[in-house]
Amino acid sequence: MVSKEDTSSATSKPVSRKKRKKDQTLEDYLPVEKIANGIVYTTDGRYVKILEIEPINFLLRSAREQQGIIYSFISYLKISPVKLQIKMISKKADINKHLEQSQLELERETDPHCQELQRDYIQFVQNLSSREAVSRRFFLIFEYEPFNANRKEEEREILAALETASQTAKTFLYQCGNEVVSHDNEDEFTTDVLYTLLNRTLCTEVPLSNRISTVLSAYTKENRMEELDHIRINEFLAPESVDFKHSHYVQINGLYHSYLLVPSDGYKNRVTPGWLSLLVNAGEGIDIDFFLQKQPKDKIQQRLGQQIRINRSKLKDASDTNTDYDDLDSAIRSGYFLKQGLANNEDFYYMNLLITITASTLEELQWRIQEMKKLLISQDMNLHSCYFLQEQGFLSSLPLANLDKKLFKLSKRNVLTSGRQAAIPSSATVSAMITESSLG
Repeated sequence: MVSKEDTSSATSKPVSRKKRKKDQTLEDYLPVEKIANGIVYTTDGRYVKILEIEPINFLLRSAREQQGIIYSFISYLKISPVKLQIKMISKKADINKHLEQSQLELERETDPHCQELQRDYIQFVQNLSSREAVSRRFFLIFEYEPFNANRKEEEREILAALETASQTAKTFLYQCGNEVVSHDNEDEFTTDVLYTLLNRTLCTEVPLSNRISTVLSAYTKENRMEELDHIRINEFLAPESVDFKHSHYVQINGLYHSYLLVPSDGYKNRVTPGWLSLLVNAGEGIDIDFFLQKQPKDKIQQRLGQQIRINRSKLKDASDTNTDYDDLDSAIRSGYFLKQGLANNEDFYYMNLLITITASTLEELQWRIQEMKKLLISQDMNLHSCYFLQEQGFLSSLPLANLDKKLFKLSKRNVLTSGRQAAIPSSATVSAMITESSLG
């Protein structure tokens, strides 16, 4: 259990590592050092950029338009950062402003027939929102990648490189029909994204501006005026409490979160356009994190050649009636498929799919988990809960492009450029649509 209260006391006796971890505050626990220049500075020394993307309705485009979108996105893939995280968050839509505006228009209307139509419209919107109104936001997250690991680069060079990567993404995604949302204050936008993710229920009642005012007022009341210019960003972001004591869920401010992943062998071998729309459109309380990591082509080609030779030698000693024979034969064919793709100037990637399910009660959480598993089974896919890895799931779901190593090993799936189009932020409320292709 991590809470806002720091129970550690000043003492001359050495404090064990386990004790220090127990007494750690949420402000210290979150892997965010600061937010400046529109960049998240992490505690492990990385620089992370978050872009908000406006999706398009990919499935309603014609076949020719879809093909054009796909080719445009492939062009971006070839020059995109090595590590990408595409995040989709869903929550119940807030239609109060729309209803207030409709009510004002109704009051101004003088025609009785128009008034009746407007009343029917307001009633329709209220009924629809109670059942189906879900708003979704999509984010593209990447980190700074040094050109020379042996050379220490200055901060201005890092900021310039991230700005160049952002403009590149904006240009190529615009060719796909997507737009990168611009904000007057990038620091405020980035802070608000993290605050919303860490305080799902609280953010609707207490906006970020009110939270900042509350923290500043607390410092003023405690006569800590000299510290106002040095308040850590995590004091504005951190939730009231996080409970990691359970094996299959996490409690954040009383809201239940469960983290699940698609295992390495849980994907279909062949996919069609829009295969991830089923997950993205699953409804309220379902968030998707899609991780992509480009691998060095020369090393992959060498490893592929070695593994194909090993499997071919094993196949000679295996009987064609043995189950191992079919597995080896399938592995060899997959290896040749990947080898041919690399020879055709495609790149090799590992992709991971992390799903976050939230609910206000434990019963509702368990029901949503079971329904999501059934949904994937109906599509010949598997979904596993991250048992005893919920804390790693929580940290990986943050928009910091940093998937935990254990979760990466459990869920990594190889895919070529043609298959990596799963990441295209251009579908019906989707941040992940892909073309008809094979996954290796």
